[in-house]
Amino acid sequence: MLTSGPDALKILARSTAVLVSVLTLASCTSGGSEAEAANPCGISSSSAEEALVRDVLGAEDFATKDYRTTSRLVDMMNRALPAIRPEKRVFYTNACRYSTDDKHGDVSATFLAGWSIRTSVVPSPPDDASYLLNGARGEANGSRSSLLVQCDMPGELAAKSRDVWFTADISFSPSPPDVDQTTKDRRMTLTYLMARRVTDALGCENKPLEKPPVVKPLPTP
Repeated sequence: MLTSGPDALKILARSTAVLVSVLTLASCTSGGSEAEAANPCGISSSSAEEALVRDVLGAEDFATKDYRTTSRLVDMMNRALPAIRPEKRVFYTNACRYSTDDKHGDVSATFLAGWSIRTSVVPSPPDDASYLLNGARGEANGSRSSLLVQCDMPGELAAKSRDVWFTADISFSPSPPDVDQTTKDRRMTLTYLMARRVTDALGCENKPLEKPPVVKPLPTP
């Protein structure tokens, strides 16, 4: 629901303050606790990820569901990578989910990770905002945010990894019809930080998401 007047100004000020504080946190830390290392959605209090999750869900409290451990996720992705080819262009799996259940219904953000062959071309909906973040390609709209990352895998997976993108998606439910640019930027930042956990766990030798995210949408064509 759209608002105007003093309430709208308060919401805008809060959103701007959250994004600034998140980018400051992200430039200082990417987590590192045992819980964060063991589980894809494990986050510590006062982290950039926690601030973003609370903001995108619109709630102070939320539940976390890990569909698999980080080590299990990495194992699945290592096994799936050799199978990516023109006739099997993508692999996706649910990693974890943040949600809040209140009287207005369930609000959630589900994080997915996988691979997609680099020749895949998916048309972008007209409401998408496009990004270039430290070489990674991103898109965000009302229902999801996505990131395509070059991940140079070590060892016997090295050659195959040059044919694919590491892909990170967060799907949001419910998906409102109108999402402003600030919300898309926050979602893109969260996707980047969550994707970095997986690229670190995979051992991408080029360390593609090592730098803090600078989230600025590309000009509309």
